Amino acid sequence: MSLVFGFLAGVTTSSTLIYLLANEMQHNAIRAHTSIEHSRTALDRILTPHTYTITKPVPVETRNNVAETMKDLWDEEVVKGASFVLNADAGKWSRETAGRVWEKVSAAVSAK
Repeated sequence: MSLVFGFLAGVTTSSTLIYLLANEMQHNAIRAHTSIEHSRTALDRILTPHTYTITKPVPVETRNNVAETMKDLWDEEVVKGASFVLNADAGKWSRETAGRVWEKVSAAVSAK
């Protein structure tokens, strides 16, 4: 009987070691593959020639008068404010607020 137990212990031990070794080798291969891919990407970035595109300079409007500049800034702020007011959705806000109030009322009624 001890011969059978010895055989089973040997088979179990050796198969466990083989499994763990194969698993470790697979993880090492994955790590090596990832490292090589990162190195290849870095080298490709270094070795590929960079192409630069030359764009036309953007025309800039300059003013000699500070008052005109301040007027333009003021007009821009007025346009921003008007667009904010026009884009505001009061219906959505009122629905969200009514929903929160209804949840609080329902919670208070169910708590009693």
